[in-house]
Amino acid sequence: MKKINAILYVIIALLYLNTSSLLAEESQASTDNNNSESRSPQESDQEYVLPKPQASRIESLKSTLTLRQLDHQIQTLEANGESFLTLYNPSLTRSTEGCVILLHSDNEHPDWPDAIGPLRNALPEHSWCTLAIEVPDIIKRAAPVQTSPSENSNNQESTGLPNQANVFARVEAAMNRARTDGIEQFVLLGYKTGASYALAFLAENPEAGEALILIDIESPTALSDYTNAQKIRQISKPTLDYYVNNNGSERFALWRKQAANQRTESDISYIQIDAIPDRVTGKNSKQLLIQRVRGFLKQNTTQITQQKQLPNIKKGLFYKSPVE
Repeated sequence: MKKINAILYVIIALLYLNTSSLLAEESQASTDNNNSESRSPQESDQEYVLPKPQASRIESLKSTLTLRQLDHQIQTLEANGESFLTLYNPSLTRSTEGCVILLHSDNEHPDWPDAIGPLRNALPEHSWCTLAIEVPDIIKRAAPVQTSPSENSNNQESTGLPNQANVFARVEAAMNRARTDGIEQFVLLGYKTGASYALAFLAENPEAGEALILIDIESPTALSDYTNAQKIRQISKPTLDYYVNNNGSERFALWRKQAANQRTESDISYIQIDAIPDRVTGKNSKQLLIQRVRGFLKQNTTQITQQKQLPNIKKGLFYKSPVE
């Protein structure tokens, strides 16, 4: 009997301790909630730091260029009330053919090593200045994936590309900057989604550029490939369409080719090149890309006559005086 009483006493004690612990936890949670409700909005906001990947990416780029002693290329311009970064390389020759405006792809930066960086650094050696523009991110990192088109996506499909007004304003600001150096001829060059912006800009501003270069063009998710391809019909300037031909891009490339063939100006050059052969030759594919772009520019833009005068040669340096 005593053993039974002892066991009952232990059970009652344990139940009491558990009940006290639960009550204490509820009291603490209630206190925490009351404290959080009493905090000011500013105090609450200070507890959370939202990531800004594009800002971090641009700051890292600026730091890298500074370490390489290339910070003189960094220029900050303004468009639509926002500041944005550009990388400006003037022509390295006696005269300048014009300026190439470069638009990088989504979640990249104006010196991205795949295509934009090599081109912006190489073309100044061949009489072209380059202005690479910071393009706003389309897809925000850590953003939820949409399984069905949202109302916002439908609006973007009907009005154009995401961030289109801001990107167009940045292109115009970059051109105005180049004009201060006497530049009069412009070429639009874009890589992947940046190529879609370049295509859309020249389609809406046909006299703004003398030529268009599309490299591995990609359509943002808010814009179908077919709709994007039809903009080629509005381009009345020479166009280089340099792309990687794979299973996902064959149909898009065919639509672009068909749109080019439907243009009313049949004499306007449209060159579509499959980049695969350039990339499997074992040679430097970036150097081949530069050569493709250089050749296109030389054949399809107004070229300034650049003839260097032969140096005056003193024959006395090469001929001995007659023996007396």
